Amino acid sequence: MSVTEGRVDGKGSGIGVNDLLLGGVVTLILATIALSIGLYVLPAGHLEIPEIQPAYRVVREADFPVGASRLVRWGERAILVVRANAAEYFALQGVSPSDDCILEWDEASLRVYSPCSYVVYDLHGNVVTGLTTAPLARYGVFVRDGAVYVTER
Repeated sequence: MSVTEGRVDGKGSGIGVNDLLLGGVVTLILATIALSIGLYVLPAGHLEIPEIQPAYRVVREADFPVGASRLVRWGERAILVVRANAAEYFALQGVSPSDDCILEWDEASLRVYSPCSYVVYDLHGNVVTGLTTAPLARYGVFVRDGAVYVTER
């Protein structure tokens, strides 16, 4: 064995093409695994877009005048949708939690009320007057392509 040769078999000690390819493949696999773990661990809440969440189509915006309301059924839920002004919509639970009566909209006072027990709610579902403190469930509302939609919030 000569002093200039690094190995007994006489071959050089350099890195070959196969070693580089193998290192690249291993690096690519490890990077893919790390990316998969990172995407799994990150919360998905920031990726939610209201317009693509489950929604119920209420009515065309042109058929929903300012000051009007619509009571819609979405599965088991009754939802009262109110158009308070040209740009604001509100969607509230459509049945009173205190007496199971269908709620009605009073355009003059801008309030929702139960005709059975006279509990009055504001447009945010909070009790204004009545013998209960239970607020109404609220729903999200958006307008897309000329139609009004309700979401679960």
